[in-house]
Amino acid sequence: MILDAARGVVVTQGARATLDDVAAAAGMTRGAVIYHYSSKNALWVSLARDVLAQFHQKVHDNVEDGQTSGSLARAFIRASLEGSQIDAVGERLFLLSALAVTPGVPEILAEDGARWKAEMAEDGLSVGARNVILNAVDGAGLMTGWGLKPDRAELVALRTELERLATPGSY
Repeated sequence: MILDAARGVVVTQGARATLDDVAAAAGMTRGAVIYHYSSKNALWVSLARDVLAQFHQKVHDNVEDGQTSGSLARAFIRASLEGSQIDAVGERLFLLSALAVTPGVPEILAEDGARWKAEMAEDGLSVGARNVILNAVDGAGLMTGWGLKPDRAELVALRTELERLATPGSY
């Protein structure tokens, strides 16, 4: 409950939000928040870890049965571009950017980036294909966060091209 409240507060106020803001959003006292998180820094670090873990799980929940080349990349694409998921990508990227000023968070972000690179390296796609997929999804997410969300046709076209790139032999 506290992490959900913190997420909403950081999305609207950035990392300058206070524990009082989080407590109010969670319907708790500041003391109750401090009982679970000793400081704002500890809460922001936990929030960053939680946001990254949720996305990682979402991607892995979308992996197709069987070990085919590109299956992780296609799951990453689906988890990011299916339906209105690009809104969540934009929110996640902006939230993590806001939290990046917190001591400990840049290291968590670097670990997560290294983990994605390592997992994608085992997915059977070329370095170029992996980089195009990861950077295109992040780019569309950032555009969405800036209020420049690609329209539905652009998102469908992006997803189609990225899925083709993630399917060996389709080019």
